[in-house]
Amino acid sequence: MHANDFVGDGDCGLTMARGAKEILSRLDNKTLDTSHPALMFQSITDAVSASMGGTSGVLLELMFRKIGSVLLASSSVIDEMALWNAFHAGVDAVSLYGGATVGSRTMLDALCPAVLAAEEENGSIEKVAEAAEKGAKGTASMLSASAGRSNYLREEYLAGTPDPGAVAVGVVLKAISKA
Repeated sequence: MHANDFVGDGDCGLTMARGAKEILSRLDNKTLDTSHPALMFQSITDAVSASMGGTSGVLLELMFRKIGSVLLASSSVIDEMALWNAFHAGVDAVSLYGGATVGSRTMLDALCPAVLAAEEENGSIEKVAEAAEKGAKGTASMLSASAGRSNYLREEYLAGTPDPGAVAVGVVLKAISKA
């Protein structure tokens, strides 16, 4: 059994796997444009759009699209700080369009601490990943949800089970930190 079997609609892991496989396939086939960070995020957006359904897919598509558009509009060299600023804008887009905030028991409970860590830790991807994982684990103690699939469930189903979307964000950022 997985967290999403208890507190979601059961497809978060499958959705994330489809997106990851599509991105890897496009990298292997050299159809994911990595020539420029803005173009790479636009290509990731297309891959997510083509492969991931559900709310998670839409929200990640919005996040990657915003990251790409912020980087594309950047008139300066795209350095580490520009990437973190774009990431922050992408997370803000998830909150704006998804209608959730920190404490809603969603992927934002991992994404927002990651943004804060990027700002406080001078962009250390390891610290960003740790903050996301800590935020995801913290959702297991949240006994109510104000957004996402979990908001339909009673306290006894939520207690002790982390939010699947938040866990997925932690896993992805941890993998990036080890790449």
